[in-house]
Amino acid sequence: MEGARGVGKPGGVASLRRPAAWAVALLALGVACTTPALADPPVPGNTDTALHPDKSDFNESAKGHGSLSVAYLNTYVNGFFLDSNTEAPNGAVHSQSIALDLDYYPADKWSVHIGIPFVSNRYQGNLPHCPTTAPPQCANQPALNPPHPESQFLDDGNYHGTWADWRLGASYHTHFGNYYVTPSITASFPSHDYVFFANAAVAQRIWQVEIASTVEHQFDFSNWYYRLGYGYVFAQRVLGKNADYHKFNAELGYFFNDKLSLRAFTIGRIGNGYSAAELVPLTDGFTNNEWYHHDQTTEHSYFGVGVGVDCQIGDRYTWSTAVQRTVWGESVFDFKYAFETRLTRSF
Repeated sequence: MEGARGVGKPGGVASLRRPAAWAVALLALGVACTTPALADPPVPGNTDTALHPDKSDFNESAKGHGSLSVAYLNTYVNGFFLDSNTEAPNGAVHSQSIALDLDYYPADKWSVHIGIPFVSNRYQGNLPHCPTTAPPQCANQPALNPPHPESQFLDDGNYHGTWADWRLGASYHTHFGNYYVTPSITASFPSHDYVFFANAAVAQRIWQVEIASTVEHQFDFSNWYYRLGYGYVFAQRVLGKNADYHKFNAELGYFFNDKLSLRAFTIGRIGNGYSAAELVPLTDGFTNNEWYHHDQTTEHSYFGVGVGVDCQIGDRYTWSTAVQRTVWGESVFDFKYAFETRLTRSF
């Protein structure tokens, strides 16, 4: 890692023309792009239980109904995908969060959503993000030019928590034959001016708007169902860079009875931001504003797979749990696991 720090010295950017120096610099960039993946929900939400034949009247989609849920999420990342063939051992981030979500139907088939997570992250590694050179952990790191004393140093090995981004959305729920289709629009925005330049940051601190749709179908004379989803996210441009991205999810599930179901899923995103290789020569040895804002301008592309269980408890409550891990990524941390458990009360 001493060689990695050397790219921040005078002449370091020019030295990146050598293949070996490129490899070292990309390894150093391994801590660059953590927060977007951490900011995204690590597991997809439940398939609407209206798919089950015992709930085919869709009464829960009627005006005046809704649900309130609370979730605990625990994620662990260790390693960084420089590209689809190269993973760097860059350190680890452990994240714990509580997510609060409210869904309400102000009209038949129309729902609105509001949610926010409280996230606490801890980074452990030898490549902290240093807004100034004051912390002891930053003595051998390249100095930012200009420095950013207004940005709190979070990569000290301790947990740091705060409220992350609000999510506000609206969805329309309808049928086309035996297919249940839900187009939606969702905006996310920072709850306050939290720190974004840190491996332990809770999110990117940018505005985003997602246009998405899902289609769900239960096979005839069967308890099997599937769901497919796609969304395009318009992200706030930072330093003029287009970092919009595509989101994908697919789910296959089985209802054992009217209260218990099992699902397998995949979730992913493909970004338009910088790749790790593209970003390195722009950062002036990891010292300038391109480096300070790199978490907001990098692509963060990945796919993960997981399994989940949903169980209805009485007439009002549903308990859900799921676990996921990353199987492919580019310019993003490697999620070793992402676990969620959620309790939802309908009303």
